[in-house]
Amino acid sequence: MLYQIIVSLRCRFNRYRARRIGTHADRRRRTHYLIPFFLAAVYAGSTPAKDVSTISPTQTARQGGALFKVEGGGHTTYLFGTIHVGNADFFPLAPEVMSALRQSSRIAIEIDTSDTQAVNQLIQQYAFYPNDNASAQDMPAALKQEVDTLLEKYRMHATDVVRMKPWLLATMLTTQEYARNGFHKEQGIDNYLSDYAQTQHKPLVGLESVEYQLSLLGNLSIPDQIQFLQDSVNDLQDPIRARKALALVALWRGGDLIGLEKLLKETTSDDTFTGKFVQRALLDGRNPALADAVEKLLKSGKTTFAGIGMLHLVGDASVQTLLRQRGYLVRRTY
Repeated sequence: MLYQIIVSLRCRFNRYRARRIGTHADRRRRTHYLIPFFLAAVYAGSTPAKDVSTISPTQTARQGGALFKVEGGGHTTYLFGTIHVGNADFFPLAPEVMSALRQSSRIAIEIDTSDTQAVNQLIQQYAFYPNDNASAQDMPAALKQEVDTLLEKYRMHATDVVRMKPWLLATMLTTQEYARNGFHKEQGIDNYLSDYAQTQHKPLVGLESVEYQLSLLGNLSIPDQIQFLQDSVNDLQDPIRARKALALVALWRGGDLIGLEKLLKETTSDDTFTGKFVQRALLDGRNPALADAVEKLLKSGKTTFAGIGMLHLVGDASVQTLLRQRGYLVRRTY
């Protein structure tokens, strides 16, 4: 049940070490740590950038997301709600969104992971145990059995995840469930925006640091991480709660901010550790800093297209609401 995390750096695991692949110099390797509700961190494939500029946005069906135009001091920033899994039907993005992308001189997403070596070091620090034995000592036997059952469901083996800390294991399992239902991390909107920036030779800006996003979960105590894993396993085993995760995709596609707010309240108002943590740390704790980052971009004088997780755009403490409170003109254009 998280919010959005790692996209486009494929790592293969064996029993003794985590091994990077896809090291060709001509490939753009990225790791987007996001954090959306029901979804989180997994290692995805390193893929060549797509030439998204050649796609003609002529479809009439709604393509998803919500777009806001933020204006102040004679400057403009576009704020777009993303989702971190997807499929081919999500593209091209809506004509209004593509128009805003073309008008922007730079693209901003939650994190910039162009320094692959530094990112990998942070992943090792926050997401992995230093050896294979630690995870077996931490995980209760009953939970381990449940995890093994899910790994079998997703055609994985325990040795593939032996060094993952509980929070990373939880988010990997959740992302596997999305993939099983046809929504893949490689086709997430942030990946698309990053590819667009590359193919159009526009600067890519990170609104948050990789270390900050990783530390939100990586600095949890192991008992809290275990509880986070247990909550995620419970969600995956409960058909009703699992359907809520898929409902997130449908609501994003419809641009339904009211529906997303209702779903978020249902999910975060329970007594689970994860529900409270998502609301307190991953949304309320991050929205002011994200608004600060967008405001900084706006004051720079360059027109910027900023993509952030859609759930940061819902509720009374949403990023666009905070910007309105600071005196900026904010209006939804799509």
